[in-house]
Amino acid sequence: MKTLSVLTATLLTSVLSTASLAAPDPNSVFFQAPAIAGTGCPAGTTDFAITPDGQTLTILFDAYAADPGNKTCNIAVPVHVPNGFQVSLMTADYRGFVEGSAELRRSYFFAGQVGPSQSTLLSGGSGRDYTERDNLVTTSNSFARCGEDVNLRVQSRIMTKNNSSSISVDSLDLNNGMVFQVQYQRC
Repeated sequence: MKTLSVLTATLLTSVLSTASLAAPDPNSVFFQAPAIAGTGCPAGTTDFAITPDGQTLTILFDAYAADPGNKTCNIAVPVHVPNGFQVSLMTADYRGFVEGSAELRRSYFFAGQVGPSQSTLLSGGSGRDYTERDNLVTTSNSFARCGEDVNLRVQSRIMTKNNSSSISVDSLDLNNGMVFQVQYQRC
């Protein structure tokens, strides 16, 4: 089984800009350009880069913060799946900053399917970095149909619990952002 990852990091953007411009192999599984929308990631506040082989997608967030309140960010990532392969969501990592009391909600699915949802209460007193890992291999190991391109959908929401709290998911440095991994196998 192999993994394909979506990695958020400012440093990775500079690495991607210097990579060669080879096209992805049409006989392999690879990410394509995502659609990103929501109150936490409106047009003009996100950016993305895909490695030339299509194996890594980087999404950078400028405004995914609730200070206080709540914000959403929905991502649709087309995944090319050649004949003989199928994909399934494996893990998802969220990194950010929380101060006070807040909640991170997220759900994952392939278009037309139902997938797992997670909700995590976070507290940070006077402020702390956080990392949340959703290990979806054990909670939902359903694979998409064999040899069909799919859209991986991620719906996320950050919410503060009171007026003196804040939470963010962003990409100021390598400690902040989101990481997704997709597993794929021959079918």
